[in-house]
Amino acid sequence: MGTTTRKTRDDFSPKVKQVLAERVNFHCAVCDAPTLGPKTGTNDKRFSVGKAAHIKAAAPGGPRYDAGQTAAERSAIENGIWACATCADLIDRDPDAYDVDSLLRIKADAEWQASTRAGRPPGSDLPALRAPTAINRAIAVFCRQEAARQERLDPRFKVSVRMAESGPSYEFSAREPVDAKLVICSQGRRRETDALRDFMHYGGDLVLEGLEIRMEGSPIFPSGGVATKRLEVTSHPRSIIMTVALDAGASMPLYVEFPGQATHGSRGFRFTGSTLGSMLTLSMTGDFSVRSPDFKLNIDLKSWERKPVRQLPHFAKLRQILQLLDRPVPVQVQCAHEGIESDFGSGVLDGREQFRLLHAFMAEIEDLRKLDTFFDLDLVMPADLGDVFRDRGDIAQLIGLIDCGKADDPTVEVSLVPEEPFAPLHELISSQKPGAIRLSQELAMRIFDRAYGPFEVELICPGAVFTPVGPANIEVGVPIRLMLRPAEGNRWSARVSGRP
Repeated sequence: MGTTTRKTRDDFSPKVKQVLAERVNFHCAVCDAPTLGPKTGTNDKRFSVGKAAHIKAAAPGGPRYDAGQTAAERSAIENGIWACATCADLIDRDPDAYDVDSLLRIKADAEWQASTRAGRPPGSDLPALRAPTAINRAIAVFCRQEAARQERLDPRFKVSVRMAESGPSYEFSAREPVDAKLVICSQGRRRETDALRDFMHYGGDLVLEGLEIRMEGSPIFPSGGVATKRLEVTSHPRSIIMTVALDAGASMPLYVEFPGQATHGSRGFRFTGSTLGSMLTLSMTGDFSVRSPDFKLNIDLKSWERKPVRQLPHFAKLRQILQLLDRPVPVQVQCAHEGIESDFGSGVLDGREQFRLLHAFMAEIEDLRKLDTFFDLDLVMPADLGDVFRDRGDIAQLIGLIDCGKADDPTVEVSLVPEEPFAPLHELISSQKPGAIRLSQELAMRIFDRAYGPFEVELICPGAVFTPVGPANIEVGVPIRLMLRPAEGNRWSARVSGRP
């Protein structure tokens, strides 16, 4: 009894292959290389370097295999794309090179390009396009095909091409270590060569313009080829979280996490990260052989412009950090990448000089927040944060008034004009026994070019000692100066009249 076995691959028929090739004029749909030519030494034969590749694999285990397809669907022209041998092998063997949607788009673009070229001399198809959509599509096709052509020259590079204002812009990303070198011609300037050397040492991003530059060591950049006038280089950045322990060694150090990007070169690493809504930025550069990298913190308060004073983002955290940086602070740094933590070294941060003005600025903001809360002013930060310092003197006096209960010297000096005989005052002065006192003062203020008030502010002390300044004679209509000092266990409190 005979048995039948099903073929393991659903290949294209010769007719399907022929039509696939004809629909793109025998050009590779991916890189646009011609795939058909005359065979040398013959008059009636030709050779082909083209292949019909499967968009969805012809057999289980192949790239983009779809078990839901029938055998007829796998071998149908809709599932095929014509390509040169190099690109076809990449399509059929590398599952990560292309997805189904990309191949369908490449196939459609190649057939559209063949249609626009038909009946026109080489190079005349693009100028013949009129509609912006068609022009943009032609440019996108060129960029994709040009990238594929460059990758064929040196598969060690991943290439992307985009159309810039001055022409095509190429981006090369090494898939593996590449032994190559940049050559800057004799007119290269010292600053640019130093910048390139720094890039090689620590990685990062670098743009070089106005120099004769070429790369040797790859067929993409042939020696003696056309040199470029602008070169952008970047090392592969890694997303890491840098944790900085401020006041390391203390019983309760302050930990701050900085998500960011790190690069490395032959000598060391470079890191930039930010936190607190990008208001706090950490920059680090360090050598692999040194355990004390260079730290630099930068604080940008621009996001506070026109914000309510009592709702400033991250105010408390920034204030805490600045208070620590008002002296040399030991710092410990750790990084986390893909779940692995490692010690990056230690050092000292001294923000006294760098943040000198910022310390004063934060103190002013703290006072403004106190005034805003005490008087319920609904203050809004100015568009120019420098205006915060303009009303500094007036604000300091107001803060002294409402914070008198916290003052190092809680003594208050007042001038009273008795309007009638005041026996209790005689007794308080002579006995030096504590007595309750309530003082009232009317005031107005102007902050950020806006007037507020008048307000009646009351100073209250349930037990104050009265001491005269000068003669202690109390006469109706005659001013007397008194020093009022809270007795032990008492203190001043301030409030706006009419509020609890």
